[in-house]
Amino acid sequence: MAELEIIQEYLDNVSGNALLISNDSNLINLISSDNLQVLSNPDKTISDHVDNLLLTNTLGENISKENKKFDTIIVRDLFEQIKNPELLVTHLNSVLNDSGTLICSISNFSHINNSINLLIGNIDDNFFNTSRFYDLNNFLLFLNENNMHTTKLSRITQEFSSESMNLDDTLIPSQLIEMYQTTADHDVIQYVFMIGKGKSVSSESLNFSSQFPKNYLLPKLQEFFEKFTEFENSVIKKDKVIQGFEESIKEQKDYVKTSLQEHKDYVKTSLQEQKDYIKNLEKHNNQLESQLKKFKFWRR
Repeated sequence: MAELEIIQEYLDNVSGNALLISNDSNLINLISSDNLQVLSNPDKTISDHVDNLLLTNTLGENISKENKKFDTIIVRDLFEQIKNPELLVTHLNSVLNDSGTLICSISNFSHINNSINLLIGNIDDNFFNTSRFYDLNNFLLFLNENNMHTTKLSRITQEFSSESMNLDDTLIPSQLIEMYQTTADHDVIQYVFMIGKGKSVSSESLNFSSQFPKNYLLPKLQEFFEKFTEFENSVIKKDKVIQGFEESIKEQKDYVKTSLQEHKDYVKTSLQEQKDYIKNLEKHNNQLESQLKKFKFWRR
């Protein structure tokens, strides 16, 4: 069910004064309510307009005259766009009847499209400013801390299409996408809240429970990354083995080269020693022959 259908279905079943804060002409024209009041400004974005009213402390007089209160207040993606959402919810709380309902929507930052774009670096300067509420628990805690609580939560879904994103399978493996598609709310593009006054639980309890998010990657995805890391380590080990072989071959080459040189030096030295030895033998032999001649002469 689309957001407009959710809003209209609710209005069809309630009565009383309703307030719509929006510049969306389609939404303004399509919503049907007998007592609908609209706060808009065609000259600037609705978030800038509301920010200005909050800054000048004139929001109250622009939406509620003569202490008028509303049974239904409708805002779209406004809490995540304005500079001071806490001040806005305080003002809206003050003009909402005790049994009234605030209907609002926020985008899901963890939608699979956002996650894939983040992985492939397809982001711009406004990517992280699309929502100040990065997960569902964050917004629920925000409401609780401002003395409000959710009475009903609807999810607007948008299926993932790798073709429309022109994904490279080598960059984002299909197994990774399939694993992410098993996580909670991966296909939720927008949350629509029905909100009432007062806290449902203490902020401390809600804050504690929010420390255990349910939308984290499944163990199967962790296993995928572990296998990838294991493969990467195997490649590193293989490279180290190859490097070891290369170093061993180089050492063997150096050893052979050194051995050959040492052998050449040894042979050269040995040949010189042999030459010197023969020369000494010849000299010694000449001396013996000379002495022998002398000896023969004296024997005469």
